[in-house]
Amino acid sequence: MDTATTRRGDRKMPNKSSSTTITSTEVRELLRTAGNKLSAREEKAVRMRSGLSVGRNEVLPRRGQDNPEARAELLALEIELKQKLAARAATVRAAAAPVRTKEKDKIIRALRRLK
Repeated sequence: MDTATTRRGDRKMPNKSSSTTITSTEVRELLRTAGNKLSAREEKAVRMRSGLSVGRNEVLPRRGQDNPEARAELLALEIELKQKLAARAATVRAAAAPVRTKEKDKIIRALRRLK
């Protein structure tokens, strides 16, 4: 927990938000010291999450492929997520497109006259 406090009335209330940044060197050191406690799969997951010594195109193995119900549910979730991401990307692209307005045209004309 963050040690900074804020005053509210007469009582001090601790900040409940905290964030920590770990460097790749620290992750390597943690993996080296805790490596014998982690399974190979857990170590690989930590390395992939932190971007250490694992290829960019490598993915974790899929879970639930032996169970048809779980496979169908995971596929449905994946499709839904991809649709949401595509919709978000389309919204961002649309928002990035310049919009012409009378005010902008007026400013552009004034700037061109200054040349």
